[in-house]
Order: sequence, then structure tokens, then C-alpha cells
Amino acid sequence: MWCEKQAYLGSFTLPSAELIVERYLIISTIAQLPFLLPNLRDLQINNADGIMSRVSGCDSIVVLRFSGQAKRYPEKLMTVTYKAGSTVCGYRVIESLGEGGLSQLYKAVTPDGILVKLKFPAAAIIGDPATYERFLREFTIGQKLTHPAIQRAIAIEESPEGVFLVLDFIEGKSLRDYIIEHAPLLLDEAIVITTHLLEAIGYLHQNGVFHRDLKPENIIIDPDKKIHIVDFGVALLEGARRVTWRLGSNAFGTPDYMSPEQIQGKRGDARSDIYSLGIIFYELLTGGVPFRGDNPLSIMSQHLTANPKSPRKLNPAVPPGVEAIILKAIRRDPGKRYQSAEAMRQDLQHYGELDLSRFALDAERPARGDALTGRNMWVFSAIITACFLAIAALILFIVFVVEHH
Repeated sequence: MWCEKQAYLGSFTLPSAELIVERYLIISTIAQLPFLLPNLRDLQINNADGIMSRVSGCDSIVVLRFSGQAKRYPEKLMTVTYKAGSTVCGYRVIESLGEGGLSQLYKAVTPDGILVKLKFPAAAIIGDPATYERFLREFTIGQKLTHPAIQRAIAIEESPEGVFLVLDFIEGKSLRDYIIEHAPLLLDEAIVITTHLLEAIGYLHQNGVFHRDLKPENIIIDPDKKIHIVDFGVALLEGARRVTWRLGSNAFGTPDYMSPEQIQGKRGDARSDIYSLGIIFYELLTGGVPFRGDNPLSIMSQHLTANPKSPRKLNPAVPPGVEAIILKAIRRDPGKRYQSAEAMRQDLQHYGELDLSRFALDAERPARGDALTGRNMWVFSAIITACFLAIAALILFIVFVVEHH
């Protein structure tokens, strides 16, 4: 496991046809050097010298100065921002679509005039050994699925700056924007949207794919009011081995919509997606999520310990049967939720005929083990803050030492 990211980038020269590279890097073992950036795979290290030092929480840190020759190498290793009109691997960039925690997105056009979306790794994860594998897995998932409500992966490309994905471009607005403009939605419209989402995630689960980050930002409504699920960056393919980000953890998702088991570091499954969809359904009908807080830790703690407010108290137009469906979908215990998207869809189709006595809607106990409550939450927050400050100080110290030697 790497302890820190790249600390200093030196300069390089280009004699004749080959590139002599000199860089100062911080890695945990010299053996991991070829995986620091995708483009280092072809680098042959001729000589290297390093200083080993012990650091709390890490096996070792190597400050390494190396030189070598590579037949191909990027002009620069920093994150590249593409401007409108620029071309990468034959795709002409039209505009930037913004940058998230794990990716940078562009609207582009192919040489044949087809609109596509280009997805590059964000600066924070460039050099992470898991980056390429995650992108490859996202491409595999995108190729495996054929459904009108699922974004398709067209290709995986490698530019001089690194690997990127080519995805279908879906015209429309995010469900987040739609919620801001229209929530709370009318009952019939909320049911239609949720039903289409259930059909789509049911298809995912049947094909062994679990999205694990369902949220309004990852759902597009096109001009024909059709629903599309996008961004499979942290999706799980059934049977695939666990891949851990160097800068991340086992808890993938967005706090407002994360299932309790994901917050506790478990991989998640179909029931985790159902939980997230239940939160979205709640939000469509009430205008807000059930758990709110000033920071992510507070929100995650509520998923583990609190009970949601009744949707009917927030919106009296919500029928009892629909409320029962929502509350069952977001039960803290995965075993008490809907076990499949199809089962939830069937109940939603007949919400007026449901026998509510079969729904366990009583308050749940806090999750065992990993709940962050009261004083423990503040202690945990203080520890995390102290760790970040210590890491930042360490990086500044090493950069200072490298630059002055």
C-alpha cells in the first residue's frame, strides 16, 4: 500500500529518439515504481538511489531519484486539462463536463461525428495502481450490459497522459437538477421514475453488477423523460476481487445515499442498491433525504443509528402503501429490506392493495460494532483530522529535503 502520493516532479530532456527521465518520487517500495503511472510500464530503470525512512503507519517510504530510458513517455505527468477544440486520440473535445472525486469528464465528438463522453482519472488518483484496474472493470461492465437505461462503454483508450474511457453521451439533465426544480414530485411521476430505476437495477443485479453509488447525480433524465443510470466507477462485478484505492477506503458511495453496510466497510450487494434507491424515492416525494447533517460523519452516523421520519408526516399526499414500501427499502438490516428490485417493483405496482400488517415498520436498533455515536464520533473526527495534518506536514518536509538536496 502506498503511503503518499507523488511529491515532486523534476524536468526532463529529449536527446535523439529516446527520453532520459529524472524524477523524485515517494513510494513504499522500489518494486512498485513501474506502476506509479500507467506510462511508466515501459520504463527501464538504469540506476536508482534512495533513502529509506520509517514512518508511523507505513512499512517504509522511499525518496527515490532515478533515471532511465523509455521509448514512449508523456510530455508531462501532471493532470492535463483539455480545452474546447483540442484533440485526444482522435476525439475532439467540445467542452468540460466537470470533475468529481474520481474522474474528469469531457463532452467530445468522434471522427464520425458521434457525441461521446470522455472519462479521465481525477488528479487525486493518478498513479494509484488501482486506477487502471478500476477503469478496466468499468469498461468491462459497460460492455457487458445492454439496456436502454444503462450507459454503454464504447472503448478504453490510452493517450500519452494516461488511460481514459469513452462512454455514450446522454443528453439531458441529472435527477439532482430535476429534484431541485420540481421536488416534491407528484405521486404518479415519482412512481414512474422509481419503477424505471427498479427495472434498470434489476437488470444490473441479474447480470452480477452492483452499482454501489446510486444517487440523483448519477441518474440522467433525457428530453423524452427516460431514465439512464451512469457512472459505474465504483461498481462491483460479482466474483471480481476487491480493488482498493490508495487514497480511499472500503467504504464506497455518497453519505446521503450509502447503505449502513457500506459505511461499515462491507462490499455491498443488491440490497445496498435497493437501500440507495429507497432514499432517492423518499427524496422524490418529500423534497429531502431522511438523514441530514453538517458533515459526512454525522450523516453516516445517522444511517447507522437513527430512524427516518415518516414520509407521510412530511408529505400527507404519500399513501400508506407507498410509505411502507419506502421504509422497507431503507431498513438498516439488509435482511429486512426487499431482497430484489423485482419484489419492490411488484409491490409498487400494487401499493393500494398491500397488506400493511406484513410490513415491519417498527424502529430499528442502532447497527452493532461500527456505529459512530456521541463522543466516539468526535474522537474519530479528531483522529482523522490529526492524521491529515501529520501527512501534510510529512509531505512538506520531504519536498523541502528533496528540493534542497
